[in-house]
Amino acid sequence: MSSDTLFEAVSHPIRIEIVKALAEKPLRFADLKRKLKISSSGLLDFHLKKLDDLIAVNGEGCYYLTERGYAALTTIERAAKYHRLRSAQRRSFYLNLIACVLLNVGALLTASQMNDYAPWYAIILPVTVAWLAFYSYWTLVKRRINLRG
Repeated sequence: MSSDTLFEAVSHPIRIEIVKALAEKPLRFADLKRKLKISSSGLLDFHLKKLDDLIAVNGEGCYYLTERGYAALTTIERAAKYHRLRSAQRRSFYLNLIACVLLNVGALLTASQMNDYAPWYAIILPVTVAWLAFYSYWTLVKRRINLRG
């Protein structure tokens, strides 16, 4: 099975749910239909046919995952994990940005109350600017994180 065929087979949320359900245990058509809360037998049959290389039917009439089906499930889980990781890295970038802005605003307000801008700002501003420059480079260039999601 080529990667194009594999991704086509698992390109629909219902088919992903079918693969996940069959990974738990083999199920008959009616049990699968009930578990996934699909009202149309034709719809379930359509999706099962799309998963032809990933599932099979045993002698008792239960659908089960083939070796390729388990490989597809692993691929689905890794893709989901990768997506969660990228989302976490994007959130981390925004949190760092907010923290640096708040730190600078806090330092500026504290220094203005003390009528002495130089000591606080001479330390905090260059450090936070350097950190943001490094973290932006690391996030956007090295990790290739798209901030738009």
